[in-house]
Amino acid sequence: VDLWSYGHHEECRDLVLKSKATRQLLETNPKLGLKIFTSLHPSNEKQWLVVIPRGAEPISDIKSVPTQVVELLKSIRPHIPYNSNSAININKGLDVSSQSVEVHGSDSGSDSNLPLESGRALAVVYLESLVGISTGRPPVSNNVNSNYGDDNFHSVVTDIHNELAFLLLEGVLSERTEDDENVDSDLGKIYREKLRRLLGWHSSKVQPDVLMEALPSTFLREKALLLGQLGRHEDALRIFYFDLKSLELALEYCDARYEKQQVHSVYERKQSFNQLIGGKSKGGEDSCAYLPLVRIALESDQDSERGIAAAIKVLSLRRETINRGAALRLLPKNVPVSALARPFLIPALIDSESQSRRLTVASSLLRAKYVRLKHALTEAQIKSQSYLPNVPALQSLNLGDPVYASKPFKARPSNMSTLHFPDVTITKHFFSRYVVIQATATTTDEMSLNDVQLVVAESSDEALLPSVNVPIKTLPPRITGSSWCVLAASPQRLDGTAILVCEMHYTVPALDSATNVPLNFNTASGSSSGRPYVEELQDIEIRRAEFDGF
Repeated sequence: VDLWSYGHHEECRDLVLKSKATRQLLETNPKLGLKIFTSLHPSNEKQWLVVIPRGAEPISDIKSVPTQVVELLKSIRPHIPYNSNSAININKGLDVSSQSVEVHGSDSGSDSNLPLESGRALAVVYLESLVGISTGRPPVSNNVNSNYGDDNFHSVVTDIHNELAFLLLEGVLSERTEDDENVDSDLGKIYREKLRRLLGWHSSKVQPDVLMEALPSTFLREKALLLGQLGRHEDALRIFYFDLKSLELALEYCDARYEKQQVHSVYERKQSFNQLIGGKSKGGEDSCAYLPLVRIALESDQDSERGIAAAIKVLSLRRETINRGAALRLLPKNVPVSALARPFLIPALIDSESQSRRLTVASSLLRAKYVRLKHALTEAQIKSQSYLPNVPALQSLNLGDPVYASKPFKARPSNMSTLHFPDVTITKHFFSRYVVIQATATTTDEMSLNDVQLVVAESSDEALLPSVNVPIKTLPPRITGSSWCVLAASPQRLDGTAILVCEMHYTVPALDSATNVPLNFNTASGSSSGRPYVEELQDIEIRRAEFDGF
């Protein structure tokens, strides 16, 4: 094992492949011998999830080695110990506990253990481990698959899947009983189940047209699965429903197709969140996995009642996932409502009403969580903006060192204020070339305010000119925040005292009638919807001496 896994040195691998010790080990202890070649393969879903995104597939860097390993394994004739635990008795079935394949102890739901009694069985077990069908390899999107390898590499992958499929088919045919060529032996049944599992596997790369030519005419289920890989789903369903006369098998096929569609939709939803929580992706009429089966069932010419009954049964059993409207439109117009009411219409209405209630509750919970998080974010932003050095818009001005800060004083409206007018406290911060006016506002009622800012409408001296305004984007009820107004100053040109005509601007937002929450919560300045207010404040004086710290 260590020699095989030693880097990617061809000499080491050739030595293992050509060594007599390797052949002897495979013949005397096939289970242990296989571990030489499978020890580096992912053994469970978690390991596959780690390997696949890196593009480190077991065959990605050793394209010619799998073929060499398969040829070696096919040439092996294991020495099956003659004892009651491993002998194969056709009449009594298989008892293969000691030599059955458990290379990784996989819990992937394998259909049955395959006795390691032939080179074919060894090659099958190796290839199943290599491609990941026996070790729980998860489905991945096509984008992930296309991130590694080239056309030659994908050709190698296809050849390996084809080799596995043909080995399994060979196992079925070679194990037929002598009495009846169309009856599988116990070992043949294992090979057939493995073949069907491969053909229906989400990551199968078998070439359907190549394998189709080799299939005997009696292999109807296998042919149907290959037709499905070619996208001919209705032809596949005709085999299940008409030739095999099994609605159950047809439903299983549709279920498998639906699961594959759901896997694809997972990766699509990562790109865009356009699906409601708890909802199921029903898609259009062309994408619904169950509508072709309804159409096939209704094609019954000899027994139309049987077809209608089968179609209604499909609607009833898969009412949660089928496109209900499209399915109902497929039914003949003469089908009475009473035939649909109990099995489909009533349960569907109950399901829809229940889902509607669940979505309403989920929407309310998400809305409450959204509002709570928005409040927390807004309060954190307001708290940060209340400290002058933390305001990003002011950092770019290079204000310099502070010279003087006045005592806070309450701003008073010049006229009668509205009910929404907040409590405002003014603090003046002086720098060598700037005056920064801090307007600390606190809402006085249960109403939130947007775009709260102090604006200098007019200055009596050209030595003080408004430069930058930093508003409070949203001020929730009973919360205190600070807006900032910066004036470019030329203290040497200031003659005595300058008078600033100031206004308080704010917007009362529109409310959500259901939650009493502002619809434009935490919107950017200038983009809010609501009623704007402008309150004129008493004038603010700026003295020349304040620039000197007096």
